[in-house]
Amino acid sequence: MPAVSKAQQRFMGMVHAVKKGDMPAPSAEVAQAAASMKKGDAKDFASTKHKGLPEKKSFNDFTKDSREAKNKK
Repeated sequence: MPAVSKAQQRFMGMVHAVKKGDMPAPSAEVAQAAASMKKGDAKDFASTKHKGLPEKKSFNDFTKDSREAKNKK
């Protein structure tokens, strides 16, 4: 599953680095995400390219995307 924003991709890059043991967790949020995710899942999010991604998605963007996905079914 690809990241939906640049911010999410960067966050997951930190999570992936913590999972690999390359760096200590810089925050509690990163440590919690690293503990709850599989290494492969973090890598999938972290490997998303930045081109075409928004810097940050708003809550309204997420609800709009989920409504569109339900309508396609």
